Amino acid sequence: MNKDLVFVPSFLKIERFDKRMPVIYETFSEIGAKLTELGNKPYILIIAMHDYQPDLPLIKNAKATLVVSFDCSFKQLNPRVFLVDGEKFDRFSLEYILDFININIDLYNKILENAQIGISLSVEKDPGALYGQILTFLRRATNAEAGTLYLMNEDHDKIFFVSSQNSRLGSKVFEKREIPFNKRSFVGYVCDKGETLNIHDAYQIPESAPYTFNSELDKKLNYKTVSIITVPMKTATGDIVGAVQLINKLDNESGEPVPFSDFDTIMLTSLSTLAAVSVENNKLLLETEKLLNNMIISSVKAIEQRDPITKGHSIRVAAYTTAILKRALQSPKVAGLYSVDKNTVKVAETAALLHDFGKVGVREKLLMKQHRFYPEELDTMKWRIKYALVFMPEGEEKETAKEFLEKLDSLDMPRPHDESEQKLIDKASRISVDAGGEKIEIVTADELSYLNIPRGTLTNDERSDMEKHVLYSYELLNSIDWPRSLRAVPNVAASHHEKLDGSGYPFHKKAEELGIIERVLAIADIYDALTAKDRPYKKAISPEVAVSILQKEVEAGKLDPVLFDIFAAEREAVDREVAEKTR
Repeated sequence: MNKDLVFVPSFLKIERFDKRMPVIYETFSEIGAKLTELGNKPYILIIAMHDYQPDLPLIKNAKATLVVSFDCSFKQLNPRVFLVDGEKFDRFSLEYILDFININIDLYNKILENAQIGISLSVEKDPGALYGQILTFLRRATNAEAGTLYLMNEDHDKIFFVSSQNSRLGSKVFEKREIPFNKRSFVGYVCDKGETLNIHDAYQIPESAPYTFNSELDKKLNYKTVSIITVPMKTATGDIVGAVQLINKLDNESGEPVPFSDFDTIMLTSLSTLAAVSVENNKLLLETEKLLNNMIISSVKAIEQRDPITKGHSIRVAAYTTAILKRALQSPKVAGLYSVDKNTVKVAETAALLHDFGKVGVREKLLMKQHRFYPEELDTMKWRIKYALVFMPEGEEKETAKEFLEKLDSLDMPRPHDESEQKLIDKASRISVDAGGEKIEIVTADELSYLNIPRGTLTNDERSDMEKHVLYSYELLNSIDWPRSLRAVPNVAASHHEKLDGSGYPFHKKAEELGIIERVLAIADIYDALTAKDRPYKKAISPEVAVSILQKEVEAGKLDPVLFDIFAAEREAVDREVAEKTR
């Protein structure tokens, strides 16, 4: 059970969740009292649009707020406030929306906490400048007046004073030099023991302590050291490479030195480790990207729980997209044809993973439709026909109605009707009977539209609703503040059903508006949909037949011919690579 409370307005008629504790309220004014009663736990607000005021403390203090309106698009009003359409979700989809928002917020917080130090470690090539940035960041994070960075040599028998800052005295009062490895000094003790020292008052250290404070520098500089924290810098393998020391945490109100908190200790321990692995910055970036990927994949898997029929599709499409794209970028046929940069493959992989994310906004009933009729509608139709047969005189029409009823389960299957079945449907659709003054049709207009679905299980209206998942994907993904390298993800993900001739959806883009990623993604999406395991509305087809279908799309001017040729030529190798990645 998720620990977050979720305040749910009674008009939504949602009284339980599978993973969270809902707190139902009638009026917005009840929330404060309920929150106090429940112990002021972390909470998520779901409120009506007329109750939304951005500056209200209840909204500002919420982990996240969902503002319910109607006939609106999904929007992120600020990093923790989202606008949702109340008609487009139920209990199940709302839980997935809350999951997505939690992932978004956790990722947002993680980025805020580590972005600055991560950027410094990854892009700064000058060690002196890098160390200065680390100190500035750590001092700002803890409100420390001064700070010093020490490094040990490889033999761990020398300590170097490499960077220092002091907002009161200035940063250039200390020269960078080797200092004695004195194990009774704060830095020497920390580097030797690997333990953090958090001293509340440097002049009140017991004589029995295994470390001492040297006050000579304070006297020389006419300075007063009070609080001081020294943290070992450890690599990922536990090797101590130096220490970070911060002096005089300043109170925000009085400006006087106060002790460093336990939170400061935890944070500095973590961040000093990042500083220690500056030589491994490339590895750190790869691990951060892996974390983001795992969060994205977890989100995709969570959404696919609503649509188990297509489970695994997004992960396979991402594998196909990157496999085809990498081959295309190495092909001389592609050189100069498309705009690419160092982020192209990463954008492609991320967008492909999230291309169907908008299914969170599609009715679950529609996602799970496996036949022409919904089960309850088919049952209703059968009982109505049985009732009509009671009033129907013997004759050809009654025999047709009986035959239609007997074959209804077969007609419900998502496959093309043969000629005899179509004739039976046409005859049945013209039959009606007078049942005590009430006219009963054997087949209603809506039912006839289901029976006449040419392929699959969706009517035109249902297909139109399903196609909206692309817009939902765009709205959801566009609400995230993506890093610069991935800012193209929402547009790319929302373009996987676009075609070169403008016949695609939802934006009807033309060839000149579609980049190499969108073109590859379209090929990958269609190919996987065709070759995926049997689905209720279609049988899986062989890779060879799928390629021939793609060829026809190319000839019709809908898919990119150059990229298709590259895929077709290496299709077997691509299939093997995808199978290996998704096993």
